Amino acid sequence: MKLRDLKSLLHEDIIKRKKVTPFIIFIFFLLSFTLSRVVVMIFPELHLFIKHYHIHHFYYGIALLFISNWLALVSDKKSIHRIAAGLTGVGLGLIIDEVGLLLTCSSPTLICDYWHRITYDVVIWFMGLFFLIIYFDPFWALFKKKLNKLLPKSNKK
Repeated sequence: MKLRDLKSLLHEDIIKRKKVTPFIIFIFFLLSFTLSRVVVMIFPELHLFIKHYHIHHFYYGIALLFISNWLALVSDKKSIHRIAAGLTGVGLGLIIDEVGLLLTCSSPTLICDYWHRITYDVVIWFMGLFFLIIYFDPFWALFKKKLNKLLPKSNKK
């Protein structure tokens, strides 16, 4: 595929239909989730401790969501909104990356599973949600067009 075709597809599918913000969030979400998994695989002993408390990257994600929402609220500039969208995506990726760990930790024994399958299930659900947000309008228009072709025309008298 040529780069020109990709730019054209991006323009027709995302920019022209005003879906830039959800697209930016989606891309940064995937990058952040993937990068955090790779870093944990390569450096499994890399941890941040503050006074005997292990600070998971889940908390970085929450901080990024706070910052991105604040930026989006206080600015009218498109460039700041795009930065906020990127920070939202990174924050969501970091939070969703630790869903398995957060949901499988049991209080008495503290048996936590960072690699639990539920994390990947949640990522798939989020990807589906982003695709729905980005592509629902064209899908619905195509669906109605196909449905109108299938249904018989009513006889008007």
